[in-house]
Amino acid sequence: MNIPNLPALSPVVDDNKMRTPTEQVFMDQLIQELRNNAGPEGLVPPTQSPSNITIIQNNQNEQGYYTCQLGTILYSQHPSDYTQDKVVIAVRNDNTYPTTPPLFKTVTLT
Repeated sequence: MNIPNLPALSPVVDDNKMRTPTEQVFMDQLIQELRNNAGPEGLVPPTQSPSNITIIQNNQNEQGYYTCQLGTILYSQHPSDYTQDKVVIAVRNDNTYPTTPPLFKTVTLT
């Protein structure tokens, strides 16, 4: 889910007590993300291809730290074989995280 950043310090409403254009864009983006990913049916993990999951897992910032947060949940959607679709979650690879990448482990339901 891509929750938008709060707009820079600026007025929330104008002189007529209406949302400013900047505030309206923020609210529209926030509501759309919530509608797409959280609703009466529950939370929906973002869908990613297996290759994108590898990119997410191995992404590093300028200091060399891995940026994928532990506990990240994704729906892995195989591009051509739906029987390989699965839910995965990022866990620590070892005690040196975030200097080593996390691992995505498959969630097994029984």
